Amino acid sequence: MKRWLQSLRETTVGHAPWEMYVMRALLAWLMWRMLPAVVPFTAQPYPNGLARLADLTWLGDPAVFAPLRALAPIALGLYAIGVAPLLTLGYGAALLTAVGALENSQGSIGHHLQLLCLVALAQWLAYATAAVRPAPGAPRGFAWAPTDTHRRAVQAAKLMIAAAYVTSGWTKLIASKGRWIAQLPDISLQLVKTHANVYYDQYGMPGAPVTLGTDWPRLIAEHPWLTRLAFTPGLLLELGAVLALTGRRAACAVGLGLLAMHLLARTVMELGFFAHEWLLVIFFINVPWLVCVGLKRCRSDAAPP
Repeated sequence: MKRWLQSLRETTVGHAPWEMYVMRALLAWLMWRMLPAVVPFTAQPYPNGLARLADLTWLGDPAVFAPLRALAPIALGLYAIGVAPLLTLGYGAALLTAVGALENSQGSIGHHLQLLCLVALAQWLAYATAAVRPAPGAPRGFAWAPTDTHRRAVQAAKLMIAAAYVTSGWTKLIASKGRWIAQLPDISLQLVKTHANVYYDQYGMPGAPVTLGTDWPRLIAEHPWLTRLAFTPGLLLELGAVLALTGRRAACAVGLGLLAMHLLARTVMELGFFAHEWLLVIFFINVPWLVCVGLKRCRSDAAPP
């Protein structure tokens, strides 16, 4: 028991350089994928986040945003190969954060960019810290960060992801005054509203739903304990997301569980968190590492005795 408790301490995984190249490449792709082609907002009537500190409406001018967006793949490509992350990642993180802040200043709050921006900024802070206060004997790494700095940046990303999920779990409990699990069957009404929004938003479009979709809400209302059984593990995984910081296997297990939670929400509630899901795949599940482990086991099983 004592040994098990001692293993529950934060561990900075010694990722191989090639693993971190893949992580940076996938994060760069994800940031580019989530950056909109145009910003349709020319006002910020309800300033939120960065918009409380600065006027971001200039992003809505195509003549301004288009060249800024054109520079993004160059900066993110350089970040992916490890060139000057303070500048290259910083540019992408600042642009995406500004776009998200302007979008959230229209009177409603969206979360699809939130965690991605936090992860990018957390990594940038890790690189900035290493550049300002390098380890003894290590270079400052403005142009090329050393391997240990990249590892700390990956750990910063994991820490931010874990913190976001723990915050989400506790917010559910605080907002419901501890009755979130008991109130789970009540989401059937919310599902009706969500499905209606999707139906009317996509009405007449190719591939749009042909009905309002009341099957899931009816099933949830008729089987409250089945609903609690299906959704409660997601809450427990959110609250225990910090365990992902204790090592590779724990991160993979937590990541797979949280990904399953998102897929369930996508199926039942039609709520997709594309960036969240990919962040779990990149930093927690770490598919390239899983492939390597699987190949090694296959080779060892095939080796003659």
